[in-house]
Amino acid sequence: MRITLSAIALVLLTATAVSAGDVAEMRPIGFSPDGRFFAFEQFGQQDGSGFAYAEIQVIDTQTDAYVPGTPVSVLIRREEASVGEARRDSLAQAKTILDIRKIGDDPGFLVALSPIGELAEQVRELRYQAFPSFYISDGIHRLSLEEFGAEGLELCRSMKVDVQGFALSLADDKKPDTRREVYRDKSVPKSRNCPSAYAIGGVVTPAMGSPAPHMVMIQVVSLGFEGNNLRWLAVPVKP
Repeated sequence: MRITLSAIALVLLTATAVSAGDVAEMRPIGFSPDGRFFAFEQFGQQDGSGFAYAEIQVIDTQTDAYVPGTPVSVLIRREEASVGEARRDSLAQAKTILDIRKIGDDPGFLVALSPIGELAEQVRELRYQAFPSFYISDGIHRLSLEEFGAEGLELCRSMKVDVQGFALSLADDKKPDTRREVYRDKSVPKSRNCPSAYAIGGVVTPAMGSPAPHMVMIQVVSLGFEGNNLRWLAVPVKP
């Protein structure tokens, strides 16, 4: 059997060795009614151990910071435990945080999604419409992602990881050459665990009339136990 890499894997792993790791699945939970908060979950089976894990991230969309007490992370150190069990545990632990803020009352729209299994050719660019519709209308945006070298931890240097940060630019579809930068890493947080590559994985938009920003879902290639892992983060962007 011939094994080949998907287009996104080829791009994400150009700066790193191709080896075993794990790829987290992502599901949006949604926004609070006032648009102030957004949450999503990611989950999978840990490389090396095979243990099931799940994590819920809750972001303050005004400050682009985690809500206190989050992320809520669960790792079940039993081989027979399922990913579903890990997800139920993380949701139970995050229930109060989500309920107080009514996160999920506005589930939002997953208007674009480009997971690693989709054989996309341009993983650092994405064109999307802000609301799901059979008709293409105004409100079409173009995202682009730029990577740049960044300072890493001693662990990253010892593992010879070329640590990368990223920036996002946004343009109106009618003026694709008029881009404005909407996000740039000032530093690379320890939580990214020696990131070496990024891709635009999707966009979640709020209900019509909500003041919430669009949430750009970024895929991050990070250092794992047996190779490279893929994890997700969310960046609030005002169109």
